Amino acid sequence: MRSIVLCIVGAGGSYTPEIIEGVLERPGLSVAQISLTDSDPQRLGVMAGLARRMVQASGRRIEVRESVDLAQAARGADFVVTQIRVGGMAARQIDETIPLRYGVIGQETTGPGGMFKALRTIPVMIEVARTISEVAPGAFILNYTNPSGVVTEAVLNHTDARLLGLCSSIPLLQHRLRGLLAEPFGEVEIASVGLNHLGFVHRITAGGQDVTRAAIDHLHARHATNDGLFASALKIAPLLGAIPVEKYGDLYFHRRAEFAAMAGAERTRAQAVMDIEAQVLAQAADPAVCSKPPALIQRGGEGYSGVTFDTLEAILEDRGSKIVMSTLNRGAVAGLPDDAAIEAVCEVGAQGARALPVGEMPLAWRGLVQAVKAHESLTVQAAVSRSRDAALQALLAHPLVGDIDVAAPMLDDLLAAHGLDYR
Repeated sequence: MRSIVLCIVGAGGSYTPEIIEGVLERPGLSVAQISLTDSDPQRLGVMAGLARRMVQASGRRIEVRESVDLAQAARGADFVVTQIRVGGMAARQIDETIPLRYGVIGQETTGPGGMFKALRTIPVMIEVARTISEVAPGAFILNYTNPSGVVTEAVLNHTDARLLGLCSSIPLLQHRLRGLLAEPFGEVEIASVGLNHLGFVHRITAGGQDVTRAAIDHLHARHATNDGLFASALKIAPLLGAIPVEKYGDLYFHRRAEFAAMAGAERTRAQAVMDIEAQVLAQAADPAVCSKPPALIQRGGEGYSGVTFDTLEAILEDRGSKIVMSTLNRGAVAGLPDDAAIEAVCEVGAQGARALPVGEMPLAWRGLVQAVKAHESLTVQAAVSRSRDAALQALLAHPLVGDIDVAAPMLDDLLAAHGLDYR
């Protein structure tokens, strides 16, 4: 395997040590240089210092560079990981709290909160992608910038960049299911389809036979009474004939309980993450720390580096690996536009990712996915055109909103709070 140059955009973020650790845990991966860039020079310097200490402690010979200039940092890169957060945690706090005033769930990757994260982020990510295409025309962008599926759709339809939308949620669920189903079914293959953070494990096969119903019944009988997000997903799985992605499925299938929990919480998730990130940054700045900061485990994002480097190696070695990620539909899923981003099992090789054919989604949750997809595509339109009408249409299309008497004033409040001028 040839030596590569890896660039991380948004390297001042708390997940950067996870990526560095992922490089160092794969001795067969030849990395000549890691280039870090971020708009915040102080955070960039802290993470660059930690990255150098981690590399030195590992004994690997990898050059670590840093620059606040994106073009300089990305020039000549083979792979670029993007993990930016436009507006920071202060913007996330707005996204989570204003919707609650209107009786709507406030969450950073879906509903009105996710929409406004997309409205802030899409114009920036389009420019990031265009810059990368200019200075590193052969590079693949491995995107974690949320909302990942919406960003993927925007960038692929408005630039020439080679971008793949990554997320660890479904791959981690697949891994867990393989372990739980090994005893009764042996080795299983697990397919999923939907959108990022609205995915469904809809087909499980063993020995070439479809065992989806039997597998769901087995899991439901043994795990649906336990506490936790997995149990919540399993409770509705027999009805749907599919297992919704953990955590995010609850926003739709238990929305009243989710809203009540958010409205009654003493602190928002944004406030909690601010504290965690301060701890991560403080630990990363400690010259004695030469590994991933312990506080990072509280941040979430388990499996983050695994998906990154499984994808990277599949491209480098033209493996044709089957990995769940977001890419353009291109006819893989019936009932969704070709230029819409979906999240499904993709074949990943030297040319990038191609979604494997799925056909029609089951009717039990097809309408939900289609409605949220309409919301996402309208959000892309709004972000590119800065159209208030498109933004309002996007809110009305979303199942968590869908009420003009709520959507219109909430939209104006969020636009004003973020200082966005939409007409």
